Amino acid sequence: MYSDTIDALAQQAALKLHEQRRSLTGHIIRSMLAGMYVGAAIVLIYILGGSLSTDNPSIVKLLMGVCFGGALTIVIFAGSELFTGSNLVLTLGVLSKKSDIGDLAANWFWTWIGNLLGSILLAFLAVRAGIFNVEPIQGFVLKLVQTKMNLPAEQLILRAILANWMVCLGVWMAARIKSEPARILMIWWCMFTFITCGYEHSVANMCGLMLGLLLPHGDVAGISLAGYGYNLALATLGNIIGGAIFVGAAYWLASPKARPAVAPASEPAGMPEGQLLSYGVAGK
Repeated sequence: MYSDTIDALAQQAALKLHEQRRSLTGHIIRSMLAGMYVGAAIVLIYILGGSLSTDNPSIVKLLMGVCFGGALTIVIFAGSELFTGSNLVLTLGVLSKKSDIGDLAANWFWTWIGNLLGSILLAFLAVRAGIFNVEPIQGFVLKLVQTKMNLPAEQLILRAILANWMVCLGVWMAARIKSEPARILMIWWCMFTFITCGYEHSVANMCGLMLGLLLPHGDVAGISLAGYGYNLALATLGNIIGGAIFVGAAYWLASPKARPAVAPASEPAGMPEGQLLSYGVAGK
């Protein structure tokens, strides 16, 4: 039933690995761009949330969710490498025998590193620009960061599973839908759900929590580099489960025709460059 989509995303995995082998530097730069795109959306919703937190607190989560949809839309349509999307794509590559576990581990590692570098850079630029140096925005950001850095481990992992379930559903649907307006709508709907519900996304937190570390936070307990590492470690684990198992493996198991039809990995020669970085969306 889903064999065409599985094959398209598995081919994306092969293409990504081909380009990664050709230029690791290029792959890291593309990953940094994804971290910056997601970080830009985080900066946007933190400023919106902080601006409304005093006078209209009841609509803060709703508006933050509405405005975050641009993150994954830009990642997909502009072309970049997002770790959480690769949790789906590379998993299907392995299951379809177009890549192996070593390829998957290398891709996830370097993509995560690139996302981290891009996210930190964006957070540094935003803080240095002074856009958080007003209240109630700064206080809102610090309170949110404090909460995220001190979530109980079980809650953090489960929220991370749910977050990347939504993100990878967005990637999955974008690969299935032909209409670009429909793709944008369905990506937005998934992003709206995960932000409004308060789920935990490792790449979003790379920037969001770094804002708390870079802003003056001496009077706020629980904001620390150790808390940053704690959140990212567990959020990354949960994101892998949500994307690789709840979406990738689930649709693989739900499509028996895709399993016997898999072919060994082949060199992805002659494919259009635009297909590589789009999770099967742009194809131009």
